[in-house]
Amino acid sequence: MTLFGLVRHGQTDYNLQNLFQGSSDIPLNDTGIEQAHRAFDQLPPVDWDVVVSSPLKRAEQTARIIAEDHAIDFGGTDARLVEIDWGAAEGRPVEEMEQRYPERSFPGREDHQVVADRGYDALEALEEQYRDQKVLVVAHGTLIRFILSGVAERPLPSIPNATLSLLELEGTTWQVRMIAGQEIEHAVRVASRAQNPRFVLEKAALAPAATPAHPVVASTDSPEGGLR
Repeated sequence: MTLFGLVRHGQTDYNLQNLFQGSSDIPLNDTGIEQAHRAFDQLPPVDWDVVVSSPLKRAEQTARIIAEDHAIDFGGTDARLVEIDWGAAEGRPVEEMEQRYPERSFPGREDHQVVADRGYDALEALEEQYRDQKVLVVAHGTLIRFILSGVAERPLPSIPNATLSLLELEGTTWQVRMIAGQEIEHAVRVASRAQNPRFVLEKAALAPAATPAHPVVASTDSPEGGLR
């Protein structure tokens, strides 16, 4: 079993101004740097073996700060972990663009299922590389939310900056242990690693759920791997 710690990067100026950030390569601001230093302050200690990240500046900066602060090996970056490309909404105010384009139907937006699938591909590749180890993955709010929504089989609210979620992968069984610091227990077994998509992500998942996530305790075998 490989344990993944999914960490959203620290704050950027785009986050602060509530702009769509996506694939735009924006660095951490001073608050984001401090968040990266303090990301694990309130969490139980885990002996992480390696930290990998998205190649976008804000994620790699966060990963390198965590690696240095906690003496964890930095294992490099993986392009499959980059954030969704919001197309015409990149760098634009969230409220304005959501009013202009219902259901986040922005011209040029990357398909949400494609984003989720490359996220699952990245985790499976890391599981094969670091089997039975503890791997920190520093990435982005929407990508992490898509990954966790598929496994948890429900819509999720926004993932806050510099928070930790825990996900286990063993064979074809995916299990969520924590979402943004909140404990949860939900496991799903897919038919095989050749199954594509592993989990069907509904279009409604493009936007964060309006209500907070509530803990659920469940375990299912789901050959379809669907979000119901």
